Amino acid sequence: MPAAAPLLLLLAILWWPLVYPLVPSNLQSPPTFISLNGSRLNHLLLDSHSGHVYVGAVNVLYHLSPELQLLSWGKTGPKLDSPDCLPPIDPTDCTQAETTDNTNKLLLLEEVKGGNLLSLIVCGTVLQGICEKRSLENVSQVLYKTDNPVDTQYVAANDPRVSTVGVVVEQKGVLLMLVGRGYTSKGPGGIPPITMRRLAAVPQHSAPAFSHEELGKLVVGSYSEYNNHFVKAFHHNNYVYFVFSRRDVWGKREYRTYVSRLCAGDPNFYSYVEVPLSCGGGYNLAQAAVLGTHLDQPALFVAMAMGQASTPTPTDRSALCVYMVQNLDKALHGAQLLCYTQEGKDRYNKEKAYIEYEVSSSCLKLPQDSLTEYPCGGEHTPSPIASAIALEATPAFTWTPSITAVTTATEVSHTIVLLGDKSGKLHKVFLHANGTGTKYDTVEVDSESPINADLLLDSSKQNVYVLTERKVSFTVLQLPVLSKDESLSCAFGSLAAQPAVVMENRITCQSPAPEQLPPSPPGNDHVSVRLALKFGDVTISHTNITFYDCKAVGRLNATSPCMACVSSMWPCHWCVKDELCTHDKNCPRQHVIYNSREQSTPRGPDSCPCVWALQSSSLVPVGFDTKLSLQGKNLDIFEDEEDYECVLVIEGQELRLRATLDRSKETGTHVFKCAAHQFRYSGKQFEYSAPVYLQWGTQRIDSAPHLRLQLYNCSVGQSDCSQCRAVAANYGCVWCADETPGCVYNQSCTGGTMDTCPPPLITEVEPLTGPLEGGILLTIQGSNLGQSFQDIQAGVTVGGVSCRPLPEAYRISTSIVCELQASANVTAGPVIITVRGSEKGESQQTFSYQNPQLRTIVPVKGPLAGGTTLTVYGSQLLTGQRTEQRSDQITGLQVFLGSKPCRIYEVSDTRLICRTSHSNQTGKVPVKVVFGKAERILDGVLFSYMEDPVINDASPTESFYGGGRVINVTGQNLNVVQHPKMSVSYEPRESFEVRRRRSTHVSVRSPLVMSQSLCANVTSEQMICKSPKVPSKSRIVRVWFEMDNVHIDFHTIKNKPFTYHPNPDLFQLNSESHGTAIRFKPGGVLAVEGKGLTLAMSREEVLARLGKEECDVKTLDNTHLYCEPPEEQPLALDDDDLPRLTVLMGNLEFDLGLVQYDSDLHSPVPLAAQIGLAAGAAVVVLIVLVIILMYRRKSKQALRDYKKVLVQLETLEINVGDQCRKEFTDLMTEMMDLSSDVGGPGIPFLDYRTYAERVFFPGQKGAPLSQNLDLPDFRRQTVEQGLGQLNNLLNNRLFLIRFIHTLEAQQNFSQRDRGYVASLLTMALHDKLEYFTDVMKTLLGDLVQQYVAKNPKLMLRRTETVVEKMLTNWMSICLYSFLKEVAGEPLYKLYRAIKYQVDKGPVDAVTGKAKRTLNDSHLLREDIDYCSVTLTVLVKSGVEVQPCPVKVLDTDTITQVKDKILDQIYKGAPFSQRPAADSLDLEWRSGQAGHLTLSDDDVTAIVQGRWKRINTLQHYKVPDGATVALIPRSQSSLGVNQVYQTGEKTPMLEGEEEEGLRLWHLVKPSEDPEIPKHRKSSMRERERAKAIPEIYLTRLLSMKGTLQKFVDDVFVAILSTKRPPPIAVRFFFDFLDDMAEKHGIDDPETVHIWKTNSLPLRFWVNILKNPQFVFDVQVTDSVDAVLSVIAQTFIDSCTTSEHKVGRDSPVNKLLYAREIPRYKQLVERYYSDIHNAVSGCYQEMNSTLTELSGSFASEMNSLVALHELYKYINKYYDQIIMSLEEDAAGQKMQLAYRLQQVAALVENKVTDL
Repeated sequence: MPAAAPLLLLLAILWWPLVYPLVPSNLQSPPTFISLNGSRLNHLLLDSHSGHVYVGAVNVLYHLSPELQLLSWGKTGPKLDSPDCLPPIDPTDCTQAETTDNTNKLLLLEEVKGGNLLSLIVCGTVLQGICEKRSLENVSQVLYKTDNPVDTQYVAANDPRVSTVGVVVEQKGVLLMLVGRGYTSKGPGGIPPITMRRLAAVPQHSAPAFSHEELGKLVVGSYSEYNNHFVKAFHHNNYVYFVFSRRDVWGKREYRTYVSRLCAGDPNFYSYVEVPLSCGGGYNLAQAAVLGTHLDQPALFVAMAMGQASTPTPTDRSALCVYMVQNLDKALHGAQLLCYTQEGKDRYNKEKAYIEYEVSSSCLKLPQDSLTEYPCGGEHTPSPIASAIALEATPAFTWTPSITAVTTATEVSHTIVLLGDKSGKLHKVFLHANGTGTKYDTVEVDSESPINADLLLDSSKQNVYVLTERKVSFTVLQLPVLSKDESLSCAFGSLAAQPAVVMENRITCQSPAPEQLPPSPPGNDHVSVRLALKFGDVTISHTNITFYDCKAVGRLNATSPCMACVSSMWPCHWCVKDELCTHDKNCPRQHVIYNSREQSTPRGPDSCPCVWALQSSSLVPVGFDTKLSLQGKNLDIFEDEEDYECVLVIEGQELRLRATLDRSKETGTHVFKCAAHQFRYSGKQFEYSAPVYLQWGTQRIDSAPHLRLQLYNCSVGQSDCSQCRAVAANYGCVWCADETPGCVYNQSCTGGTMDTCPPPLITEVEPLTGPLEGGILLTIQGSNLGQSFQDIQAGVTVGGVSCRPLPEAYRISTSIVCELQASANVTAGPVIITVRGSEKGESQQTFSYQNPQLRTIVPVKGPLAGGTTLTVYGSQLLTGQRTEQRSDQITGLQVFLGSKPCRIYEVSDTRLICRTSHSNQTGKVPVKVVFGKAERILDGVLFSYMEDPVINDASPTESFYGGGRVINVTGQNLNVVQHPKMSVSYEPRESFEVRRRRSTHVSVRSPLVMSQSLCANVTSEQMICKSPKVPSKSRIVRVWFEMDNVHIDFHTIKNKPFTYHPNPDLFQLNSESHGTAIRFKPGGVLAVEGKGLTLAMSREEVLARLGKEECDVKTLDNTHLYCEPPEEQPLALDDDDLPRLTVLMGNLEFDLGLVQYDSDLHSPVPLAAQIGLAAGAAVVVLIVLVIILMYRRKSKQALRDYKKVLVQLETLEINVGDQCRKEFTDLMTEMMDLSSDVGGPGIPFLDYRTYAERVFFPGQKGAPLSQNLDLPDFRRQTVEQGLGQLNNLLNNRLFLIRFIHTLEAQQNFSQRDRGYVASLLTMALHDKLEYFTDVMKTLLGDLVQQYVAKNPKLMLRRTETVVEKMLTNWMSICLYSFLKEVAGEPLYKLYRAIKYQVDKGPVDAVTGKAKRTLNDSHLLREDIDYCSVTLTVLVKSGVEVQPCPVKVLDTDTITQVKDKILDQIYKGAPFSQRPAADSLDLEWRSGQAGHLTLSDDDVTAIVQGRWKRINTLQHYKVPDGATVALIPRSQSSLGVNQVYQTGEKTPMLEGEEEEGLRLWHLVKPSEDPEIPKHRKSSMRERERAKAIPEIYLTRLLSMKGTLQKFVDDVFVAILSTKRPPPIAVRFFFDFLDDMAEKHGIDDPETVHIWKTNSLPLRFWVNILKNPQFVFDVQVTDSVDAVLSVIAQTFIDSCTTSEHKVGRDSPVNKLLYAREIPRYKQLVERYYSDIHNAVSGCYQEMNSTLTELSGSFASEMNSLVALHELYKYINKYYDQIIMSLEEDAAGQKMQLAYRLQQVAALVENKVTDL
């Protein structure tokens, strides 16, 4: 409150009344104002930091001080312009252009976070409203403007009558300006009403400053229709709000006011929403608005005017309406929520929110949490949204004429509103808590102009700046008039408020007691306390009151307390005898000296008793008796002359000397003589300043601050004669010629003094060389090198040449620095110094003038980026330098490449090494070396700056931590760099593990460590680098190629990072006895076991050595290495007798032990011994042969030794390669028919309903999906009502989870029941998959909790709980589209390929064994003679009968023939749509009348003993080319139909008995039919363990090779990350990662197992084994056997355990032993890529689930599912009710009661209702 504050007094610490002058309204002084005539004022801006005011006017800007003094101004117009032309304006093109006034439209501060101001943003109407930036210090200085703007830089309206508002926000360090502008009919069209603009260009965007390119804008359909009149824009919390008025296009087309809001950081305006404002009484047009506070809550104050009829023209009737921001946000949020989730309608189906601005969007029905998940909208959310419901308010104050401006001041919930009106008056309104306002004062500001909307409070909130068209006013806020029952109070600091006394025009406040005041801060003699004048809780005005402490004034100046006290700014006085500084003018013992500001005497510091000078000299040598004399004044008051003492403080110790007084009567001065004393100090310094003062008794007498004694010691610091004599003469120091010469005080020298000093002595000169041209600085060290600079100024020569000393570097007697002058020729000589022209000193060292020469450089080229290590060769390059020195000590030596410096970091006499700097252009430049003033340019050799190297490719992208892997790099200009390197920076494991364990939130990063390796074989286009070595388990931070100053990050080359893997493990050859050699038989291979061998290494990169020779690596997989050593045993490398096997993998070297060859050499043996040995050997051989024969008999089918298994398999596959290729060619020819079907109707996909039924309820007949609710009509409505309530209960998370847990707790709730209930729940909740997913996650979280406590690796292994089956179903739902679009095609091709291959060979109809299979247990091992037969099948097509050739086998049964004919006729048709083979007969037609019906069993069937053989074509002797037909079977011939599960056909494995006969087809089953079932599996195991003859293994390998491409295609389709993995997989894998992190599981194997159990084993294996789940096909047992092997291979590929094959390995696993490591890498990469992908797919997942819910919910029979679920509720009714009643939350929700209601409705169950 400036009217009062300057008059507040600063009072002493007393109870003293403080008085405020109170200016009544009738005495108020007029406001301060500045009139800026000639310019119409448009906008006012206040800089809250400096208080400066900026005014935007027509054609001019003003910069004013807080007191409205003009500081600077600048012109903005007029300019040549026309609103119809685009800038820049060319009069020849724009003939209508004329000089146009520039009206200011925007005036904003460019301010970054932290309050740093950058510039003033100014936008006007000319040149289509472009903006510029101006200096805040001088507004005439333009910091930025564009002379050639683009259309996206047009900001403000080009019409002075059209409104423009703006606000600056900062998002992620980037300043953005949001601008709202009205529609103008002239100029460029299509400028949106609201735009977002950058305030500065940024590197990643090409858009210039003030452009809205690539940023958000409010797109509208009709610009003229949506002509928004903007009033205000402001930033609050994280939102930007706009207040505007326009016609209500959606409603009654009346004009009304709106508030719109959008997220401050929303670059797409997805979050835009607006709501209309209603101000009661018909006030509909906003005129001004401000964001303020009311009742301690943010509120929007809007001045509204009543419009003229249905026009945007305001009348003079106006009102103030207040809208709480909380209510405003609630209304905006409600409109968004309705438009997101309810299609904009309320529960009564009335439209409450809609899409505005005629854009192609509409309100949607998204999930309920969409607004929570997307608070700022997204691509899928509707926008721009408008509310149809207005936010209403009652006018707080009404006024005529129209209100044009509004602002508020608030203190402790009391609000004062300032309103400016059209007549130029400012009204002060007190806003009550009930929302009504009372005007208490009016100030006339400008009677000729309305108040501008820019009404601004200063930072104190006590003054207001008012703008009219012609002047700026500064007005004091006035207090409202008090009534009788109202009072004011005073509050000092935090003390309780005291009543204030109001007397006429003064307010009196009682100051607090001294003890209540806070103490003065240390080092201060006063304290400031805030004094607030209050009206109730409202602070009306405040100021700072200063309370001072006179005692502190004296204490703070110990040397002269009296003088400090009486010269203080406070009214303090000095009591001399009491030694007291006080505000009291009376002293206890009289003798008061008054403050210098008083009129009384004595006063001021000149009246203080003091010692003011030394009468004796202040220089005192140490060690001599010296008497001091002190001069004092004003000491008459001290009568006792005997008690004086001189006190000196030397090194902290007080020295007291008795003093005698000698008073001069003439002058009145006092002289005190101190007793003689030898003064000393211990410090090693020439001088010591000791304070001295006088003490009378115990009282210290003031002493002048400068009163000090200068003690000195001549011997300190003067080491030689010259230094001693250089000391000033008044010190009396002389060089004494005693036995030990030295510098002493003259009175202590007994041996006589030396008048002249010895000649100069030079001890060191550096450098000892210099160029002929001179210019380098020479440093000469020594003694007696002169007593002043003048002594040696012309006396220094070096090698006979003068050297110019530098005065600023001269050190008396000890050091000279001189600049070397030029020499005519190469010479050498000593340094000679002549002092004062006579005494000479000569150095022992010799200085040489040299002529350095340059010879050549290496290299002669380098990149533009610089950084090349350049070596300059020459002679005498150390000229001017020390012989040995660090790089930072090199002086006077410089290297330049052209004009670019080259930084030197090493130099010797013959070479110089420097690092080149960056150049702007390519080309050749000379090399120049500068030695002081000498320059040497290399002749004939230029350095070439060349284009920087570029890397296009680098591979491989992985390495072991051990490094050394060869990385092949290709690119351009690679050889420009001399020493390219591959670099990696990493954080050691121990560092980041310690950091991760810290509990503090402040993480301190450990310093990174760098590892590098040089690249080799560098050419222009390629080079070879080796991956650098990194300690194991380090955290890799960055991998890059360093080529001088060109650094290329690896991830920018391949769009993927370079990955380091754990080092592999290779195990010793002799694992049982380390150090013992293994024996090796020549001709074999050495097998090495290991782990992780192929993570980052291929077979070609591995080098194996046996002794001195190479061991050829044949095979490498993840766990094994096989190498073929030389035929003969190599020599050992070291002292060993035997060679060692060493394996090199990059830098890693593994010593795997000694190898000893089995030798056939024999030592010479006598003949007799030989005969004996031969006979013995023959016996042994005979025994061995017998044993071998017996062994072969028993282990005929035993597997070969593990070490050669893979080699043998490889050999076998090579042998069957030709056969495989032929088979594959035939197969591909057959599969050509599919190519046209792919993606069309040719792939018989099941519809979703059937697919879901087969997955949800596998093997169940009459599944709920295909049932209807079977209820009597009179009960149906009641039951359906009950089931509807049950559905509502299931949608209660607490009920559903309790329900599931209760069921699982029941002992008789079987595993089958769990799966059935899970599938029923999936059906029932299929239309709410988001909720289903959420519940599933909760249950899985509980499951994780259980398994973490036991064994986490076992989780999800089986389907033992409800949630595990829910997960299976959930995956099936989410991956259905992936199956159809991606995986379905390769899976169907694999099925067709298997079926085709199996059917090409004989298949036993009884046992299901086939000749062509992958499954050894289903391999038809016997040699069956068969041949292919082509039958001509007569097919009836309409009325015509057409022949169709079909290939079958003569060994096929009649049923098999019928199936093959049907396959051919109905190729591509769904299996369910073709006739069953059992319903047709096969008729062989020969000639006109020869018709024979063929069947599997008839009277011609062959019976041998107990065996009856099924009839075949061979049995009927049907020839090749025979004609057959399928005819409907007569009813009489129909027997009992066999029922098969849909899509499956099982052969007659059990051998149906017919009159005691057993059936057989190709081979007779086991003769023993009585084998118990529990032993059959063990027999199969024994059968499998037998050795397979090579012929049978060849069959399996042939089948495998033929199908390999189709198997690979399926696996790649499932596991490829080239396309984004299904969102459900990413979502669920992220969930598992989160669970592992939450429970502290850091074992990657555990998480890998979880992922495998949840996706590959739970879903994909099921689909692989059961194609009939996806396709409408029949899977025979022989096809199923092949699929089982492929599915097992997929399982093995997903496990983390090593895939080992050996003697007991099943043949099925042997088949894919070589492929499984490759598939494992595919799985691991799939998991890793998903893990490393950007997380945050939850929102995308929710959208997908919403879509799935809507797409397939109609397929689900939810009522049947609910009815089936109720059966379980009924079965466990009591337990479920009890569980719900035990839960407190369940009791609150009345869940048990609601379930009882369901029971009552569904089955009339009597309850406790």
